[in-house]
Amino acid sequence: MFRRSLIRLFRIHTLKANNLTKECISRKLPQTNSHYLCSCRYSTNIQQTPNLNITQKLTEEEYLVKVKDDPDTFGIQTTSKEQEFDEGDMKEGEYLENPPDPSKQLRTKQYADMIKAFIRKRQIKEAIDVLEVRMLKDDRVKPENYIYNLLLGACGKVGYTKKAFSLYNKMKQRGLKVTGGTYTALFNACANSPWPEDGLTKALHLRQIMIEKGYEPNDTNYNAMIKAFGRCGDLETAFGLVDEMQKKNIPIKGDTLNFLLQACITDKETGFRHALLVWRKFIGKNIIPNVYSYNLLLRCTRDCGLGDIEITKDVLNNIVANNNLLLASSENIADPNEDVSESTNSVMQRNESSISIQENRPNLIARVPHIGNILSVSEITKPEDRLLLIGGFSGILKNMQENNCTPNIKTFTQLLDSIPSTLAAEKELLSSIRKYNVKPDVDFYNMLIKKRSMRFDYDLAKEVLNMIKTTRLEPNIITFGVLALGCQTKEEAESLIEEMHKENYRLNPEILGAMLHQACHHCNFSYVLKMMEICLEEEIRPNKKFMDTLEEFKKKCKVMSNDKDCEKAKSRGFQKGYQMFKLRYTTWKQEVDPINEDEIHPWQQFRQETKTDVKHYKDKSNASRFKARHTSLYRRKKNQVVESKKDIKG
Repeated sequence: MFRRSLIRLFRIHTLKANNLTKECISRKLPQTNSHYLCSCRYSTNIQQTPNLNITQKLTEEEYLVKVKDDPDTFGIQTTSKEQEFDEGDMKEGEYLENPPDPSKQLRTKQYADMIKAFIRKRQIKEAIDVLEVRMLKDDRVKPENYIYNLLLGACGKVGYTKKAFSLYNKMKQRGLKVTGGTYTALFNACANSPWPEDGLTKALHLRQIMIEKGYEPNDTNYNAMIKAFGRCGDLETAFGLVDEMQKKNIPIKGDTLNFLLQACITDKETGFRHALLVWRKFIGKNIIPNVYSYNLLLRCTRDCGLGDIEITKDVLNNIVANNNLLLASSENIADPNEDVSESTNSVMQRNESSISIQENRPNLIARVPHIGNILSVSEITKPEDRLLLIGGFSGILKNMQENNCTPNIKTFTQLLDSIPSTLAAEKELLSSIRKYNVKPDVDFYNMLIKKRSMRFDYDLAKEVLNMIKTTRLEPNIITFGVLALGCQTKEEAESLIEEMHKENYRLNPEILGAMLHQACHHCNFSYVLKMMEICLEEEIRPNKKFMDTLEEFKKKCKVMSNDKDCEKAKSRGFQKGYQMFKLRYTTWKQEVDPINEDEIHPWQQFRQETKTDVKHYKDKSNASRFKARHTSLYRRKKNQVVESKKDIKG
């Protein structure tokens, strides 16, 4: 290695000598021994070359050829192609000639503090540059595994899977020790990957590496693995890992079961049934659920179904039967002198009294579960139906109170999505918020506006704005987005846009899309054309959903126009509006630049420097257009992403 570097260094000085000669000729300077002396600086025998007649008048090309062929010129004789300027050799020469200033080198803790500061600001690119630029290139400091684990943890939290595994490979190449924290960070990266398929593939590969190396995972590693496989949709492996923990006598705590609930959320068809079984594990192992557990259960209630009806019936019956026997057994253990039959009878009596008190309402998360008066499992299809299975709105809050768990605003937001869509149910929920002294946030009010807008109760939706002001909160961009769902006329849309401008918010494709949906639904051509023109006036790039809505509207109008039985299509206003729309739509498509979904890469924000924080409002002092950044990391990958060679290497 040293010999090769020395040869390259000599070649660099030879190239410098040739460049010096060219400069002398170009400036018409006297061609003395400048080239000869420079080229022979590292020669073992400095002497005047007899073949080099400096007084002979030669052309520039002849002189350079003669010097190059001079046998006394130091250096390895190479071809003209090899003699060309090599940028890599030059950089290596500068690297060897310019060692770093030792006074600028920092301790590991100081580098770590710099990385932590960037991570807190979510500036992942800058944090990685501390290692790859500052430490390795500028200061030439050998990093420790602690530095790598810090960056792996940061990449894991944001789902930057490719970079996380790249750092892991470099860590192994440097011979640094791979710790349990390293594996935990990598599994977190798999869990948070924007593409579950890719995350699952990497998680399976990483687990195989751990098995081959004979590494015994600890409880934190197991939790990270359960989280990764669960979120990526492999519920079988996630539940199998819990069984593996039991065999190895690793204690199963609340965090483990919470990760299993996260896994249940990924199964939209049968996730709620799995969540009920996981919840019974809480009770069976005497683990007290926390508020995070309840919020996850409510998320399952909202998003997931029960699956096969017959299997669900068996599961529900087994839950009730097994827990009654378990409770009877626990009573026997509590008082060994009591007769078994008497103990069992007392337990059954308490069950019956509990059911009568609950008025035969089902509650499968109670310590003594009961099905109650369920008419048909096949009719349990809506979130409000599934909520009744776990005690309903009041039953959930009572169960939390029994476990000394206080609901937070996220709990009530999740409940809002699952309660019946009626004004009475909403008032009861708002009353409970005040009872538990929980302060609503703007996200809760946004969901309330959306819920009322979805049932076409637009007047009550607008009243929520007064609630926001009463609680001294400020509406955000999402508030205007859900309000846009209720803009049935062009005038209402223009009023909302004006209100947004007063609050210094800019329109985005999502808000315009919500308004366009209403315009197309009511076949309001002036409303549709207004939304199209706003895209040009505000320089807003329409997204795919916006373009698809217009295309479907065009097809719908064409069918209506050709339908002789359609009374609305026979009107003069419809025909005139339809013709205007067709003409404008053709030219409008040529004037706009729709957003290409493939342009929005979820890791792009981590591959460029973060200069300022992204804010979704318009600066009064700056009239330039704000281009919204789409930073969603959890959009499912539809097509395989093929990254070009121009991308920054991960």
